[in-house]
Amino acid sequence: MAVTSAALARSRNNALVQRRITDRMATVLLWSAAIAVIVLLAFFVGYITYLGAGAISWHFLTAPPSETNAGGGIGPEIFNSFYILILTLIFTTPIATAGGMYLQEYARPGAFTSLVQFCAESLATIPSIVMGLFGLILFVNVFGWKFTALGGALTLTILNLPALMRVTQEALVSVPQSYREGSMALGATKWQTIRKVVLPSAIAPITTGIVLIAGRIFGETAALIYTAGVSVSAGKSAYDLNPFHAAETLSVHLWYTHSESLVPDADKIGNGSALVLLAMVLLFNVAARLVGRALSKRLTAAT
Repeated sequence: MAVTSAALARSRNNALVQRRITDRMATVLLWSAAIAVIVLLAFFVGYITYLGAGAISWHFLTAPPSETNAGGGIGPEIFNSFYILILTLIFTTPIATAGGMYLQEYARPGAFTSLVQFCAESLATIPSIVMGLFGLILFVNVFGWKFTALGGALTLTILNLPALMRVTQEALVSVPQSYREGSMALGATKWQTIRKVVLPSAIAPITTGIVLIAGRIFGETAALIYTAGVSVSAGKSAYDLNPFHAAETLSVHLWYTHSESLVPDADKIGNGSALVLLAMVLLFNVAARLVGRALSKRLTAAT
């Protein structure tokens, strides 16, 4: 009997030691993966900064580009990048949020719901260059708009709708069902519950989704080459608020500079453009997350 108890104790000790070893190995692995991500980002940012820092100046950030002479800038491209970003988010955010809200809060299993899900999943798998060709056919040729900021924004809207719809769905799923039940038990309607309880509780993940979409819009090239063009406005000012003007973005300018530009300092302009684009994305991500957190605290406190 004593031998059996001793053997059983040793078995338990061995199992405990194995669990501790496994736990430590998993901890080390996960920490290593997290640190690797930080190191890769730091290396990437540092390398791009090293290449492009020499090109950054006030003239470079504000002057228009040059087609053949050295010393051109990227001012209109920075403006167009933010302009198309704002236009795209104006179109995408309400439609995608409403679509995700319908699928999660209102839709019942059936043919129509399955059709909406199928269409969203199909749109999500379309390559951006194919979507750009669709925008070229529809907005540039059929509508006769030629290369415009509006055509580029609408093309990016179609491209990003499925992703933001899915993010909205997942954000609403994360809200506990007890919130809805408690609100409706107090006499609130379903729409009041969604507007005043569910959406404020889900605003943080929705904001994260919008940030990810914004980063994709900043970096999109293929779809905009065919719809917004590879030149800036030919009007009185390159900083044109008219949505029907040609609007080369910074990412498109970066591609054009490294592939087809004739300027002698193409590498310098390209490296500087890459650094500015990277800084724009990082600063927008930080700012949007801060705004999202503040908005979430304010809305949840108000409810």
